[in-house]
Amino acid sequence: EDEFKITRDSAGTYILSGGSIERLFKMTDFSREDGIRRFARQLRAMGVDEALRERGATDGDTVRLLEFEFDFVD
Repeated sequence: EDEFKITRDSAGTYILSGGSIERLFKMTDFSREDGIRRFARQLRAMGVDEALRERGATDGDTVRLLEFEFDFVD
């Protein structure tokens, strides 16, 4: 199973999906700063940042994972 997949919607938002990354998202406590930092580190370790750059993402682009949207920071 792929850890994650990147697609784009008609508005140009990058959409992250995949079993591993969605499980990681659901297990993260976003009400805690350390949980958010750990999630960002785990995404980086999975190669999400690099893959987004390869797909053309630049600083400030919107990325969505399930119901959560965030800005890509290069």
